[in-house]
Amino acid sequence: MKLTFMGTAGARFMVAKQIAASGGLYLEEGDTRISLDPGPGAVVQYAKRKVDLTKLDAIVISHRRLFCPGDALDRDPVVLNYLRHFPQEIVRLQPETDYSVNGVNFTTSPAHLHQVETFGFRFGDRLGWVTDSEYYEGIAEQHKAGVMVIHLVLMECRTGLPHLCLADVERIIRDAKPRLAIITHFGMTVWRAHPWEVAADLTQRLGTEVKAARDGMSIEL
Repeated sequence: MKLTFMGTAGARFMVAKQIAASGGLYLEEGDTRISLDPGPGAVVQYAKRKVDLTKLDAIVISHRRLFCPGDALDRDPVVLNYLRHFPQEIVRLQPETDYSVNGVNFTTSPAHLHQVETFGFRFGDRLGWVTDSEYYEGIAEQHKAGVMVIHLVLMECRTGLPHLCLADVERIIRDAKPRLAIITHFGMTVWRAHPWEVAADLTQRLGTEVKAARDGMSIEL
């Protein structure tokens, strides 16, 4: 399984200013191709890396946001009515449910604590994807895998803003003990703190390898 970061921006100002790209994630396994949370500019990022979007097997979206789409079927928000006859099938994700796309299996988490319906994902024991959420008990175990991709939006926790902060991410890594943790989906405060330096500090303090995703970075799982 190969995972490519088509973008690492994760908050409105990061996306609006395109300080980092907002193309989401791209997963490849054998002949299966899945786009995860493609946001504004995703088509450009895929084209830069010579990915043929007509060959996608699925687009998986964790929640409804214009910069990382979302469940997307109510009141014609992100998946427009005009577009709905193009896919072979549209499936509205449910919590704690198993899905399969051409042999690539994944499971949704319980609903995250967020402003809109949001799920995280586990692709077996290989990949856990911790999407937007306020911290809650059990989040580490629900996404535990050898490699974990974690959305780090805030440096400091903020009441009323249901996103993971640095202390939350540190706690998740301590509890889940992945072989590798990758932080991404950066907000402005994280970007100004230099994500690669944040990752290096976490690695030193936790004894777990932590990397900061960069636009275009690929890893083999």
